[in-house]
Amino acid sequence: MKPYLNRSGKLCLLMLVVLLISGVACQNTIDGPSMNCPGMSFQLNLNNLPYALNLSSSTFFRQKTDSGGRKYLSIEAVNDSVKIIINVNDGMYSDSLIQNDSITYKTYSYSKSSKVQGGLVIVGIQVPGDYGYKYLDTDTSSVTITKINPQTKKVYGYYYVSSSGHTVLGSGSFESTCYLSLR
Repeated sequence: MKPYLNRSGKLCLLMLVVLLISGVACQNTIDGPSMNCPGMSFQLNLNNLPYALNLSSSTFFRQKTDSGGRKYLSIEAVNDSVKIIINVNDGMYSDSLIQNDSITYKTYSYSKSSKVQGGLVIVGIQVPGDYGYKYLDTDTSSVTITKINPQTKKVYGYYYVSSSGHTVLGSGSFESTCYLSLR
């Protein structure tokens, strides 16, 4: 009986298995793949250290109430050292305006001390030797929306955050940042 694979076939099979195993070993099990968002720029300066981030999720959604509704924009961007989560809520909107993807161009603020919660920014720091992030306690933050294009589903703006007893300071910008609109 002849062997099914000859010597060169077995060598090729072995090389394929090694490549597959090495590719799986490099996968990050925490963050999903970055969103494909051509032309997007997401920058962070955290305690005077610059970071370029990749978009991992961005969602525009609505919550209807008896008296109208609120609109929410949630953006998450990461790299191998840091994660930024931005949450903006805007409203009240009438039933006729709740379905469109526009929000007010303005600065949305958050303050832990005064419970203002329109523009929350959260900083996560990668924990060495771990697969997760340590999320810092936000003291104050703001998010300024400078442009939103409902046709291309892209948003533009900048943000500021002060965390951990005002010992961690960050600011940055996001441009041509894609979002998924849930209706």
